[in-house]
Amino acid sequence: MNIINTIIIGILILLIIIVFKDLFYEDRIKKINKLIPGPPTIPVFGNLLQINSKDFPKSVNDLYEKYGQVLRLRLGNVEAVVLTGGEVLDECFNKKHREIFKERYLKLSRYLGKNLNFISSNGDNHYVIRGVLASEVTVRKLNNGRIQSNKFILEMLNNLCKDNDETVVKDVPFEVKKLASKIVLNFTLGIEENEENLLLIISRVSSVFKAAGLLLYSDYLPILFPLDLKSMAKGDLISSYFFLRDYFEKKLESIKINENINNEDKTTKNNPLIEDYYKKYLEGSIHHDSIILPILDIILAGVDTTSNTICFIMARLINNPEMQDKIYEEIMRNDVDNNSNNVSFSDHLKYPYIVSIMNETYRYYAMISITEPNMTTEDVVVNGYKIAKGTAIIKNLRGTHLSKEFWGDDALEFKPERFKTQTLNQKGLFHFGAGPRGCPGGRYTESMFFTFMVIFFKNFKIVNPNDTPVDDVGEVGLAMQCKPYNAIFVKRN
Repeated sequence: MNIINTIIIGILILLIIIVFKDLFYEDRIKKINKLIPGPPTIPVFGNLLQINSKDFPKSVNDLYEKYGQVLRLRLGNVEAVVLTGGEVLDECFNKKHREIFKERYLKLSRYLGKNLNFISSNGDNHYVIRGVLASEVTVRKLNNGRIQSNKFILEMLNNLCKDNDETVVKDVPFEVKKLASKIVLNFTLGIEENEENLLLIISRVSSVFKAAGLLLYSDYLPILFPLDLKSMAKGDLISSYFFLRDYFEKKLESIKINENINNEDKTTKNNPLIEDYYKKYLEGSIHHDSIILPILDIILAGVDTTSNTICFIMARLINNPEMQDKIYEEIMRNDVDNNSNNVSFSDHLKYPYIVSIMNETYRYYAMISITEPNMTTEDVVVNGYKIAKGTAIIKNLRGTHLSKEFWGDDALEFKPERFKTQTLNQKGLFHFGAGPRGCPGGRYTESMFFTFMVIFFKNFKIVNPNDTPVDDVGEVGLAMQCKPYNAIFVKRN
């Protein structure tokens, strides 16, 4: 009993010391950042207990509405600043301060990537693995790869509808995830996976993205790791991540790479992306884990974000059939010699209404509501506030895309007409992030999104089988998750 009492007293003394240290000692970052507006903190925890762990984006956006475009949070022992608004994000990540905001803040839970993947790496490794992907998503190579992608889209539609003029498709989001998985696996690994493995991959990818969108307290205060065990187990984050990693390592071993790879003309033949990373490894440019881990990131992001984006807009178009009519009219104006099924990304300038639909989808559904944090590498002044070196920077994309402060009184309406020009990624949109750490596969996602829209709505219209509108309010994850819904696919003559 004396030993137990001694331990309890020791713990209490330690807690008292921690609380007093937090109350009366200010390190350099805290001294500088304390002048930034933000909610009051409590010792040790800071603002952690004021955050809804199941909807971190909403909590952050609510605080933005109260404290403004630059606000300070203290999450456990981590000093953080939340930035909201196109002008602020553009200044920090694209223009004046882009190098200061370039580094990624590494969360404890992201050490699964060993600092060798897209999400968590910094410095030369990130530069190399990013460059490999960028070289494979040029417009020319996306156009060269369209035959395979378009084939998968048409196969999905034919398999679902067969010879029927009208087909009730159950769980449309799941079918779209199957399609996205086939396209991304072909791009990254050069394979067409069997149905059983495809379903496993979809399940594991969804688990990772749902769990990774939750606030993990131990990312900011390691002693709270026990509180995260339940949510991490529920989301199957760790087991799903390692399942996918093991799967891709086995695929790497099965890929036969011969000397001809080094001599192939990459402008005429699209090799699987994993071969490009393997070559970089053989050259000594990257670690062996950086063959697999970037591929894992691409498949996680490519399957989940792209499929959910498509599913959200399909739900919106089911509820607004007049928009489908406008899309079909635009496709028919460009359907010379029945060529729409062979559409490529370079054709998108011919389809201004579809492009405006895409832009408004990126804005309205704010797919990645909160991106992975960056970190300041120098002291910097933003919007009149000084932010200290070493501060975690959180981009509030939900507020940036949906606030009336930036988009006017109709911000919460879905209005493609607000984007009247034909340019993708218009000013004020940050759905692929911004600056040097923006999504390197954004163009690939746009290509998949655009070609799906043209091919699908040329061949089908989509109808609600029920009297109530389709629910297009997403569930929180690292990317917003579209809820399952059914739809009637009606073939067009």
